[in-house]
Amino acid sequence: MDEGKTAGLEAGDAMTFTILHTNDIHSNLIGMAPSSDYSPGTMNDDATLGGFARLATVIAARKKAREAQGPVLVLDAGDYSMGTAFGAAIRETGAELQLMALMGYDATTFGNHDYDLGPDGMAEAIGVAAKAGRIPLVVASNTDFSGDDPSLSGLKALADDKVVQTHAVIEHGGVRFGLFGLMGKEAVFYTAGAGAIAFPDAVETGKEIVRLLRETEKVDVVIALSHGGLLRNPDGTFTTGGDVTLAQKVPGVDVVVGGHSHTPLEKAIIVGGRTPVVQAGLYSRYLGELVVTLRGDKLSVDSYTLHPIDDTIAGDLSVTREIEQFKHVVTEAVFASRGYRVDEPLVVVPEDVPNTFTDIVASTPLANFVCDADRAATGADIVLTANGMVRSGFTKGKSGVQTVYDVFAATPLGKGVLDEIAGSALVTAYFTGLEIKHALEFLLVDNPAHPGEYFPRVSGMRFRYDASRPQFDVVTAIEVGDLVRGYAPIDISGKDKRLFSVTSPLYMAMIIVAVPTYSKGALPLTAKHKDGTPLTSRVDAVEEAPRAATPYLLPPRHAVDRRSVVATTEKGAPREIKEWQAVMDHLRRLPVENTGELPVFPLDERAREVRAIKAG
Repeated sequence: MDEGKTAGLEAGDAMTFTILHTNDIHSNLIGMAPSSDYSPGTMNDDATLGGFARLATVIAARKKAREAQGPVLVLDAGDYSMGTAFGAAIRETGAELQLMALMGYDATTFGNHDYDLGPDGMAEAIGVAAKAGRIPLVVASNTDFSGDDPSLSGLKALADDKVVQTHAVIEHGGVRFGLFGLMGKEAVFYTAGAGAIAFPDAVETGKEIVRLLRETEKVDVVIALSHGGLLRNPDGTFTTGGDVTLAQKVPGVDVVVGGHSHTPLEKAIIVGGRTPVVQAGLYSRYLGELVVTLRGDKLSVDSYTLHPIDDTIAGDLSVTREIEQFKHVVTEAVFASRGYRVDEPLVVVPEDVPNTFTDIVASTPLANFVCDADRAATGADIVLTANGMVRSGFTKGKSGVQTVYDVFAATPLGKGVLDEIAGSALVTAYFTGLEIKHALEFLLVDNPAHPGEYFPRVSGMRFRYDASRPQFDVVTAIEVGDLVRGYAPIDISGKDKRLFSVTSPLYMAMIIVAVPTYSKGALPLTAKHKDGTPLTSRVDAVEEAPRAATPYLLPPRHAVDRRSVVATTEKGAPREIKEWQAVMDHLRRLPVENTGELPVFPLDERAREVRAIKAG
């Protein structure tokens, strides 16, 4: 049988179906920033985008509108977790999956950030939702957890219980839909927490699954949930990327619901004159709606729409109530042990403080603040991270008030080393000037799938670069210091073996130590102890962090809060510093005019300092 033909429909039969879809929700259960403005129960009174309560309303309305014309599926293409405080507590709540089931989702798949808490953390989150009896189908076709590592036992148990499957068949309106989920190569690169999980080739796996669905399961329609991404062309259009490659190279796929690149496609990409590829942005800001008619092996797109999720929509009250209950667990599981609560106000922003990767100067105040906070927490000579580690900006909204929820969203990635609370631990290692240059060189090679995300952000140093120079040799000078103490040049030729302490969030550090591998040996570096001996574990990097510091952005009278520097558990064991904690502690140290007031986020000359100076 031709793999493009349906198995159950008679030749010449016409069948119309609708796919409602999201991707890269990233735990945005409530609307995007500021959280204190968000009022899902009322309309036209906030500028918040996204949020599950309003998304639920639109899903219900569109299902009702389309059901008379044929089956309606609700699908998600992965990265449903990690990005807000709710994602930090997903192991305790399984909230994202529970609410997706409540909203009527049929299926989802894994994205790279769904692995951030490790295979065991992922299994815990899925298990909580499964135990509650509220979970959509989870299809993950090229996620291989068959190895012997103990961390994979939870996922194996979920597979045995058919909670996680390589593929699934669902029937709506007498039509058999075959679903499978894939991680593309570019997304696999970002799976920092995957551990012992392996990822077989997406295309080859796709071919095997499609044959199974067509020949054995006898499905009528094959839908791929592809976390592979799209690449933007110079003219702003999208015609390539992992999602498109899948449609091109895997015969028999009828529809590709894509994700990973956060692309709000306004028109479906039609591959081979037949297969639509769609993607609906990020953070639950849109619901995609694809209407397709299938006649034998002829497939046509009747319409494609992105529905914005904003305050013109009254949110679903039952979803809102569920989210409010989850907030209590979030505070207990994530923030309480470090003296915070999820709705606690921390700072006022006088204007929007964006995190736009394509405009380096515009994103400087927030990136600078985050890096300065990290350095204040560890006392390292230098902090090195990247644009993509700062995930969202601060939006002024009506009051400018930013809560713990909003601030956490700026640095939500990763997990710990010494404790299991979500969020990247700050780790410190020692490098020579040349090795620091090598790390910068790697980060200055832009990734077209995520433009600007690798661009380096720093504290305790500034550097100059010339993009017209050969690749891996664009950095022309590095200076250590700051605007208060002044800057001094360091040797980047390799002759001076002096070591500098460099702090990074763990998520970033894992990329830095892999630079020699990623660059195929062109950019050697070795993470070291203070005495120059190589680090051999992440625990060593946490213990290596200095335990005293003075934040240079503040007047001398503002001493470092020792809770963040020498924090201990109840048993007295050292407790790591989370990056989100460092940022919140730094905000608490900002000066205030009157007791009881919130500090104002600094946007002065020092906050706007350009630390990456481009030639020309």
